[in-house]
Amino acid sequence: MDTKELKILLRLPNWLGDSVMISPAFEALKKYFPNALFTMVGSKASCGIYSRDSRVKNIFIDDTKKSKNRFSSTLKFAKQVGKHDIAIAFNNHFFSALFLYATKSSIRVGYGKNFRFFLLNQNIKFISGIHQVLSYMNLVSKVCNRDLIYPNSEVNKDIKLKLISKHIKHFHKDYSKRYIGINASAAYGSAKRWEEKYFIEVILHFAKNDYVVILFGSDDDEGLKRIQKTINQYNIANNLIDLIGKTDINLLCDYISILDLFITNDSGPMHIAASYEVPIIALFGPTDSTETSPWCNNAILLDKKISCAPCKKRECPLGHHNCMKLITPDEVIMHSYEMLV
Repeated sequence: MDTKELKILLRLPNWLGDSVMISPAFEALKKYFPNALFTMVGSKASCGIYSRDSRVKNIFIDDTKKSKNRFSSTLKFAKQVGKHDIAIAFNNHFFSALFLYATKSSIRVGYGKNFRFFLLNQNIKFISGIHQVLSYMNLVSKVCNRDLIYPNSEVNKDIKLKLISKHIKHFHKDYSKRYIGINASAAYGSAKRWEEKYFIEVILHFAKNDYVVILFGSDDDEGLKRIQKTINQYNIANNLIDLIGKTDINLLCDYISILDLFITNDSGPMHIAASYEVPIIALFGPTDSTETSPWCNNAILLDKKISCAPCKKRECPLGHHNCMKLITPDEVIMHSYEMLV
């Protein structure tokens, strides 16, 4: 295979956080194939975080899920994207493997579960009990001539998250102050959200103590609107930067990269913060912190590990939401000061 002409297709996960967690695998591919150019396929958010990378030649947004006939739409979409030398499915859905098959790419890599094995010609053994970052690294193990990673493997120091950030135009950071990011949203579902009143208490505490608080999230999130409405009743405007609904993916990355601390639910922005080695207070409840914790050395995980967790449900099936309610604002504030030292 002529590496000078090598074309590599990556079918990214649909969720932002998972797409951040494939960045070490992407870096491994770039290092092993120094002359290759990449095509990214996935959701707008998952592809957006790689739009600044000079090695990314093409980006295709996959909207086939919205089609009445996803099968035929996937075949048509694959024809549009075209054949590649190597195609890797980081998404474990059946249709991602069908998509790779239909591109007629020479090497088609992925996990063979969900009846996908006959569509791929390089089925990778799935190893349970490891972090999601390592699971994604295993997908490139064969093409990059690396060993599979098992729970007892010694993890290499080169496995690090990596995203590109840039200086934010028209924003001048006051280095006499500390900047704390607050991410009160969680796209997956309400079960992953910390209590709104708890977030409000933490926001007011730091803003009143002369920290600059930056709010992140989507403007179509009703919970965030309620938080905005409440905190706007207080005189904290001088120490508040409200970015809810005001950032695209790249600007979100840029603002997170300048933070001194990030307080967040288990979410995509949490993994973005980890990629920039921003200190993190991560709030876990229904999700498994052993699989999706921030891949960095400067995070404090608050996880009560109650008997019904991790249920991995979008909404609390028992109705009490204790996995998140039992994490108190006082705990978060205390641990925040530990990270801000």
